[in-house]
Amino acid sequence: DDNTFYVYGTAWIGQTFTPAVTHIITSVKLLLYRSGLPGTLDVVIKATDANGKPTGDDLCSGTTNGDTLTTNTTGEWREITLGAGVALSAGIKYAIILKALSGTNLKLVYWRKDATAPIYAGGQAVSTPDSGSTWSTYAHYMMFEDWGDAAFIPKIFIV
Repeated sequence: DDNTFYVYGTAWIGQTFTPAVTHIITSVKLLLYRSGLPGTLDVVIKATDANGKPTGDDLCSGTTNGDTLTTNTTGEWREITLGAGVALSAGIKYAIILKALSGTNLKLVYWRKDATAPIYAGGQAVSTPDSGSTWSTYAHYMMFEDWGDAAFIPKIFIV
C-alpha cells in the first residue's frame, strides 16, 4: 500500500472483488486509520452492474467503532463481521463499501490503497461523493481481505 482514500458523511469508498470460490462471506478485514473521532463505521456488500459499479440493495452489512481505530498512518487491519453473511458466487464481481456517516472533514477514516503498482485483477477501487447516487472507478485497489465459509452451499432444484 502506498496511499489512501478518505471516508466521511456522503463520501464513501469501496473495493470491487471477484471471489475465486463460491462461499458465504462472514467478515472483511480493511487496512484503516482515523483522524478525529469519526463514530460508527458501516461496511456493506453490494452487487455490481455491468460497468463494475455498486448497485442495488445491501446484501449484508456490519459495523465497527471508528473512534477506536489507530491514528498511525500505516493503519491497522480491522475485521468487520457481516452478520450472518451472504452467499457469493465464484466469478461474479461484488463490492465492499465503507461509510462513516457521522464523520466530517475533521473526523475522517482513511482506507489504505495501492495506487502505484496495483496487481489485483479481480476488481478496483470505487468512490461516491453522494451516498451512492453516482460512482467513479479507479485503477488501484484498496487493502482488503474477504473472510468466510467455503462449506457446501445448498442449491434448490425444481423437478
